[in-house]
Amino acid sequence: MALPTVTVTDADVYFSSTPRDGAWQATTDKDIWVDEATTWLAALCWDDKATCCGNDFNDAYIRAVSELALALSQNPTALIGGAATASTGAIKRQKLDVLEVEYFDTASSSAGASKVFPATGPTVLRVFPWLRDIIGCWYMGSANRQIRLKRN
Repeated sequence: MALPTVTVTDADVYFSSTPRDGAWQATTDKDIWVDEATTWLAALCWDDKATCCGNDFNDAYIRAVSELALALSQNPTALIGGAATASTGAIKRQKLDVLEVEYFDTASSSAGASKVFPATGPTVLRVFPWLRDIIGCWYMGSANRQIRLKRN
């Protein structure tokens, strides 16, 4: 499957009818951010033939790349280079004496929270879960990539 090629012009056209147009127009090096967003989304598995409530995959993909490009331009280290953490959720409790840290899934802890991608899901979808609303219908997921440890 060949994914749509997204250009800065495509993003300009998309943002021209959104309230985020000012932020996008103020973005420098737009071509770098569109390329970065395209790279992250192209690494995922897509079913462009899926029926998604009459929506068009190409339009949704351009919208997703554009929105991701803007988000990355505002937070360049969101996907790579940010602080490393071993948590699988937000910090619920920290304790200094006898050092204790507890993590929890913010989505399951609040009423009416939307389903989020699991900790083993793609980084781009975990960091920017709103992408699911744009292109989640076409996302096929990926094969189980667990590395099994065999002990003797």
